[in-house]
Amino acid sequence: MAEQNEKELTREKRLNNMRIEFRKIETVWLFACGVSLLGTFVYLFFVYKMKILAGSPLRYVFIVLLLALVFFCIYLLPVLLKKNKKYRAYSLAYKMAYVKPLLEETFGTGSYSENGKVSLKEITEFSMLKKAKSALANDCVNGEYDGVSFLRYDLTLRYDKKGATTDCVLIASDIKTHLKDELQIIHDQFKVSGAEYEQPEGYCKVLSGKDGFDKKFSIYTKDQKEGEKFAKDLPFKELEKLSHKTPIAVFFDRKKVYLVIKRDKDVMEAPIYRPVKEERCIKEAGEEVEIIKSWIHILKECV
Repeated sequence: MAEQNEKELTREKRLNNMRIEFRKIETVWLFACGVSLLGTFVYLFFVYKMKILAGSPLRYVFIVLLLALVFFCIYLLPVLLKKNKKYRAYSLAYKMAYVKPLLEETFGTGSYSENGKVSLKEITEFSMLKKAKSALANDCVNGEYDGVSFLRYDLTLRYDKKGATTDCVLIASDIKTHLKDELQIIHDQFKVSGAEYEQPEGYCKVLSGKDGFDKKFSIYTKDQKEGEKFAKDLPFKELEKLSHKTPIAVFFDRKKVYLVIKRDKDVMEAPIYRPVKEERCIKEAGEEVEIIKSWIHILKECV
């Protein structure tokens, strides 16, 4: 037991040292941002209050250069920091220490990969993602639980409009539903690229008969009778519990079911602004395992 605790502390210490090394680079970035902002304001003060370089075209050249520097520091450097070797090494070490072992213990050796290729054609088969132009996936789990094969990954979708993105967790399950057409269950706070989810063309809205559920969710279907019949047998409490912390959307197809969990951040990423703690890291990875398990239990009740 003592040996295990020492091993955990050593792993914590090693990861925290890697995190601190990356934070040093980030501190340099913050300093550069502060200096560029201060320099810009000081320059503008002297140009417009002290009439420095009055009438000279150089005043505008310097303004453009300073604004470009500010833009680079605030918007582009954070992107570059995420691609920094020290950050990538720290992120990989964290996932290999906490995320990968727990997921593979539950869903099988080799089921987890940090990055994975996603077929945009496949994930855009259902209506929510049809307008997506690109998709970036990570923390992929390709496994089986309780007889149901599934593919789970964190997904970032990019759309045409102003480069807007949608971050979510997507779980695609291979299970037959015996539905003739697609049926959708959408949480009322679920948004796509920042916009309210719109009722798909050619679909009608049906009610489940449970007032509390119908206030939080919308059910869309192409076949009204089939949809009403399917909706009456849904595990309402379990779906509400699953969407307690974050909005969800479910797309029932004939051969597959897609669960989309909308998120603002990737919870499997290594912490940057707080120390690595063994117990908390294992708990967070365990919560992702439980989401998959809970969803498959719900799914089997639905079909």
